[in-house]
Parts: sequence; C-alpha cells; structure tokens
Amino acid sequence: VSRAAPAVVSVVVSKDVPLLEVEYTNPFGNDPFFKDFGIRVPTYRQVGTEKRQVGSGTGFIIRSDGYIITNRHVVSDEEAEYVALLSTGVQKTAEVVYRDQTHDLAVLKISGAGYPTLSLGNSAAVELGQTVVAIGNALGEYNNTVSVGIVSGLGRTIEAQDSFGQVETIENTIQTDAAINPGNSGGPLLALDGTVVGVNVAVERAASNIAPMSRCWDPTWKDTP
Repeated sequence: VSRAAPAVVSVVVSKDVPLLEVEYTNPFGNDPFFKDFGIRVPTYRQVGTEKRQVGSGTGFIIRSDGYIITNRHVVSDEEAEYVALLSTGVQKTAEVVYRDQTHDLAVLKISGAGYPTLSLGNSAAVELGQTVVAIGNALGEYNNTVSVGIVSGLGRTIEAQDSFGQVETIENTIQTDAAINPGNSGGPLLALDGTVVGVNVAVERAASNIAPMSRCWDPTWKDTP
C-alpha cells in the first residue's frame, strides 16, 4: 500500500450549473379576470451559472508522463471538466483522451512528468481466494481509502447502472468482498505484489460485500488498441 498509494489520484468532476432564484408570479399570466385576485406561485428564474463539483471518482497513474486509468462512467460527461487530485495535494487539470464503452475504462492525461506509477498485472492469473487490496476515494470524501478482501468469483457478467439510470453490461469481471463505496470507481484492485489486476467498477447494493471489478489486463486483449 505504501508503494501504491502515491500513484492513486482522486478524480473531481465539475460543471457549470444554472443559478436559480425564486420569484412569485401570477399563474394566470395576463388574464384580466384573474389579475387582481392576488394569487402568486413560486417559479424559478435562471440568473446565471456557477461551476460546481457534480461527481468524483478515482484513478491511478500508469505512466510517469501523466497518463491515468479510471472508469469511463466517472468521466462520461463530455461537457464537464476534470481535475486529478494527487496524493501530494496538488491539483492537475485532466484531459480525457480515451473512453472504452465495452470495458468501462477511460484514460486521462495530466501535464508534467516524473509521477509515481502502478504496474499492470495479469488478470488471467488471478485465483479464487487470492488476497487483494482496493484503494480509492471512498464516498468522494476520503481519498486513498484502503480495504482488503479476497477474490470471491471470476468471470462474472454484471449489469451496472449509473446515477443517471443508464445500464450497461460488463463481462468477465472479478468479484471481491473488499469494501467498495461510491467514489471508489476507477481505483485499482491490487495483488499483494503491488500490481494492478482490476479496476473498481460497481457494487451490488442488494448484497453484502459483492463488488465486481473490470479486469485490468488479460493476454486475450493483446490485439486490442
């Protein structure tokens, strides 16, 4: 964990949202019959916009020149802005350079060089009962939260639903009982040698400690761009 944590980042999602104010208006408009009845109802009027944090997730640096892996659903909004909060407290503007719908993965790029990195392991070599460690920005508040569990299942197919109600099917995932919470999405699932064998992707809310992970690397993907 001490070797891996410096390469784990929090991904903060910000967007311009409308500023609204309440005004009380006659629900009947200019109807002359109702204009003097004194009936007023609250309505909202936009008076501008302001930038607000609208979401968060986790990512991890895989190249020292600032390439970061996260979940696609963390950075799915093409109109939003993304910032990577490093373990040192430094904030870096992040550009989304790739989104993978099939595996719910994305790649971000931040400027700079010399960043600590994580190495990708082989998901195909993961075994049932193997100890794994998850690191992530739990609940969008507690960065570099660490949880430990075992690999509870392999080759799972899940239907994951995001906060907008969109559902996607993700195949061949790893199931673990390591505690995963909202905000952990996009964080690494580590083998005990510190290599990344999966990416936190979803939680089964109706169950106890069932968290599927996207596989991070499998030899069958060798021809995938």
